[in-house]
This record gives sequence, structure tokens and C-alpha cells, in this order.
Amino acid sequence: MSEANGGQPGRRPLSVYAVIERRDGVRPYWMKLGAAFTNRDGSLTLILDAFPWSTNRLLVREPRAPEGRSPEEEAAEVEGAP
Repeated sequence: MSEANGGQPGRRPLSVYAVIERRDGVRPYWMKLGAAFTNRDGSLTLILDAFPWSTNRLLVREPRAPEGRSPEEEAAEVEGAP
């Protein structure tokens, strides 16, 4: 998203996660659903690749690098995405 369509220049998108509780008492599973962008007025625009039917709990957070990857590698992938 660019400055022309509401995004702030130089800011990375946020990640949107669904938090899925498990019945067996194991830690909840965080499923990445899409991205969020901060608008000029401070509100958020969410772009979801999926919509969860099993939970109504969504979290918007700074993106986290998967285990074994550095934040620099993660940033390079986000910047190079079409």
C-alpha cells in the first residue's frame, strides 16, 4: 500500500492472526489471516486472505519472523512481494 492509497510511506504492514483455542489444553494456535495497514487518520484497513469460522478473536500485531529466519530475511520477503 502506498501513500496515495492510504498507507504510510516507510511503514511495514501489520499481520492479522486468528487465535484458535485447542481442546486438549495445548497453547492456542495463531493462524495468519492477512495484513493490516494504518490509514492517515490512525484507523486500520484489514486485507484478509481467509476468514475464520471457528473463532471471533483476531489480533493485529507487528509481523514476527518464523523460527530459523532473521527479521531482515522476513522484511526482504515482504518488500519483494508482488
